[in-house]
Amino acid sequence: MTKNLTAGIFAVVLGTAYLIGAFMVPVYEAGDMVGPRAFPFLVSAIVIVSGAALIAKDLRAPERTPFAWGFAAEPVLWLRILAIMALGIVYGLVLDWLGYPIATFLFMTGVGSLINVGKPGQNLLIAAIFALVTFVVFAMVLNLSLPRGLLGDVLPF
Repeated sequence: MTKNLTAGIFAVVLGTAYLIGAFMVPVYEAGDMVGPRAFPFLVSAIVIVSGAALIAKDLRAPERTPFAWGFAAEPVLWLRILAIMALGIVYGLVLDWLGYPIATFLFMTGVGSLINVGKPGQNLLIAAIFALVTFVVFAMVLNLSLPRGLLGDVLPF
């Protein structure tokens, strides 16, 4: 398998799963002509068409060079990828309990430590700024509800 073929198959499968999920979005008559399903349908269509284009391009290529995933050649890289995936799962599990600001700060610190190795001060600063700015933008500016968790009684808004 080539990179384009692998990416194309992944995109078609992911786009199809997203399309199935889009059909599960409830439709409410609220005077909106577009409705809540339009954007998910558009995104899934773009992903599926892009994946199919990658597959078609790869199958038409005169020379197709297979690639190795590099598990044996770069084990540290793959362990970091697995660690980031594990951090993402843990982040999702503790988000309600810890709240968005704390959970996001810890998640970003962990990811930064894996990607930006040896710079703890920089990682902490980036994580703090990211958690604070995104919380302010989503919770205060856009009035979206984010989990407050342990800071529920402390936050003034």
